[in-house]
Amino acid sequence: MRLILLLCVLLMLPVSAQAQGYVQKARDVGAAVGAHDDDTAAQAEEALHAGHAEPEVPPADHSAHEVPTMDHSAHEAESAPAEHVHPAPVAEASVGVTEKLGKNIAAEARFLDEDGRSVTMAEIVDKPTIVVPIYFSCPNVCAIIQSSLTAVLPDVKLTPGVDFQVVSVSFDDTDTPALAAHQKKNYMAAMDFAYPENGWRFLTGDERNIRLLMDSLGFGFRREGKDFVHPVVVMAVSPKGKIVRYLYGTKPLAFDLTMAATEAGKEQIGLSVKRVLAYCFSYDPEGKRYAFNFMKITGTGILIILAVLLVSLMLAGRKKRTPRN
Repeated sequence: MRLILLLCVLLMLPVSAQAQGYVQKARDVGAAVGAHDDDTAAQAEEALHAGHAEPEVPPADHSAHEVPTMDHSAHEAESAPAEHVHPAPVAEASVGVTEKLGKNIAAEARFLDEDGRSVTMAEIVDKPTIVVPIYFSCPNVCAIIQSSLTAVLPDVKLTPGVDFQVVSVSFDDTDTPALAAHQKKNYMAAMDFAYPENGWRFLTGDERNIRLLMDSLGFGFRREGKDFVHPVVVMAVSPKGKIVRYLYGTKPLAFDLTMAATEAGKEQIGLSVKRVLAYCFSYDPEGKRYAFNFMKITGTGILIILAVLLVSLMLAGRKKRTPRN
């Protein structure tokens, strides 16, 4: 019995050892599996935490949402108090007439006629022309000269609108074609509408073109409030735009206008009376008229008389010293 038990034990030893080996292997495998499981669980837990963990957010690029830096230079310029700059002094416009006989007017100067049409002086001046510088709201001399023209134009021995024409040009840049048309209607009515409409034109313009034309005519004027200080003169201009005569005063004669228009048609330069006028008369800006310069004429007369007496005395002295034969 013992022998059988011993034999069984001997037979069981390798099996036990093998089993033990298997057991050990199983333990090893279990340990490995446990470790693997532990690793897996750790990895799973790590993965779980990694999944629920807030992802690392890179620094936000706010360039798209960033408010662009505004250029406030314009606003600063507006908000900043403007520097007070005094304008450069403008030379006071001289008042008077600088005769430019033989010179041409500014043909390119552009105006509006009484119908509101844009025309140049080259288009207007196509025949002998009497140019009348005035302004329509003038309370005295301009109205006087225009009224004087209504009295003498019918007596001019030329055909109006054919042989000659009159062109009144306003040097007030605030005058309008509507006002020019109103003025023309009034003066035509003063002549019982017997005068042809194309024989008397009325023009208005802006300051630049007005100055351009008036400077070419030698007509100097200056604004003072709503009124102007200006000389009283009309000019005769040839069909080619050449200035041939200046006529001074508020009441031109029909004969003077006839001669001036005739000379303009022939482009003959007329006799200038400006020097005599300027010497004997002085322009009064307040009264806006030419006044006889009594003191200047009296002084000149006295000087002439003294010169004559001096010459007479010298001649008398020479006669006394001349020996008699």
